Amino acid sequence: MEKLLIIADDFTGALDTGIQFAAYGARTEIMTDTDMEFGDYPSAEVFIVDTETRHLPGPEAYDVVYRLARKAREAGITYLYKKTDSGLRGNIAQEIKAVLDASEESFLAFLPAFPEMHRIVKNGVSYIDGIPITESVFGQDPFEPVTCSRVKKLFGEYQNIVREYRCPEELEINRGEKQIAIFDASSDDDLKRTAEILQEKGRLRVLAGCAGFASAVTEYLPVFRHERKKETVRKPLLIMCGSINDISKKQIAYAKQAGISGITLTLEQQLQQGYLDTLQGKKLIAGIISTCVREGACMIDTQSEMERVNQYLGSQNRTLEEARVDIADRLGEILGEVIKGGLDATIMVIGGDTLIHFIKKVKCRQISLLCELDKGVVYSDMKLQGKHYKVISKSGGFGEEDLLVKLINLTEDKWEKGCGGNGGTILFEDARKCLLR
Repeated sequence: MEKLLIIADDFTGALDTGIQFAAYGARTEIMTDTDMEFGDYPSAEVFIVDTETRHLPGPEAYDVVYRLARKAREAGITYLYKKTDSGLRGNIAQEIKAVLDASEESFLAFLPAFPEMHRIVKNGVSYIDGIPITESVFGQDPFEPVTCSRVKKLFGEYQNIVREYRCPEELEINRGEKQIAIFDASSDDDLKRTAEILQEKGRLRVLAGCAGFASAVTEYLPVFRHERKKETVRKPLLIMCGSINDISKKQIAYAKQAGISGITLTLEQQLQQGYLDTLQGKKLIAGIISTCVREGACMIDTQSEMERVNQYLGSQNRTLEEARVDIADRLGEILGEVIKGGLDATIMVIGGDTLIHFIKKVKCRQISLLCELDKGVVYSDMKLQGKHYKVISKSGGFGEEDLLVKLINLTEDKWEKGCGGNGGTILFEDARKCLLR
């Protein structure tokens, strides 16, 4: 049986790409432990590993990804897919190069476009909503601003092996010459046409791209299709937004204007050590639970102005990077306490850092991917503290302004959507060391 490994650098990326194969019907396993053994999952067709390397230094990210990809090859995994951020954040060049090196193949196709999310590549330049990516919200990210719109330039010292193609028909491959091929794509048809030509040329073994290309390439890879079933989304809905991406900020603001109740955490609530053990912290948890039950939906966000954040951090002698980790950890704690407090709700988590901290806090060992509610918005079943919870997740940079309102309205009608059936079961047995840390 042919098998595929998808390597993602954050957890929402693992989910939004994994769902493309789970919904298609492939038996899919997802892990957060890079030391897992592929042989322990003989029935799996698609493995997805979240390496949590987005914020690591480039050389460290290369080493982590290289070791994992090498182990996969030695275990007989036939196909490798390096999932990249559609906003070109993270160690794009280092991780793609690591996968190519470890594979011992000479060719890797990279399609970073996600046309359905208005993210295209034209003449080698990445555009979001019609503007170069460096001029978009991703160029203004306070933690990891994208500094280059020309995709090839992201590869720095590796540019000598990078070639750009306006269309797949231009593809040239010289025997024995190592090549990373970057393809333009302005539509889903472009992605599918490239996948088709790569299949014809026998060049699908090592790939890179975001969830957009993953969706396009599923039918060209040897994965099996299984029966699909219906799933429901029910109230109440608790939305936890840990992202400070402008796209998420606008979604929260739009929902508040539409009358959805929201709580914006103060910097003290986000960063004060031991806050949830105080009387004020216990009142915060009780307030979240009561609001969610009473009104059917409640949003929690962290949208502090960066000037205030920097002033606060200066007074506490802490760095922005330390704050990023601590805030994600606090949001995970809040979600864990809300569940411990008895809230029976559908939970939505926005932002990969927040999601992985939440999973660690509640010691989640099993997730079943169900379907996409919207592009990049993944609906899952998670077993938490002995009970099953429905969880919606997305990257901070995904979705239209009215996305949250649309999701809340859908719960009112107990909206049903066709979802992946037995293909989406995900067991965290090899990830327990990570999750229990």
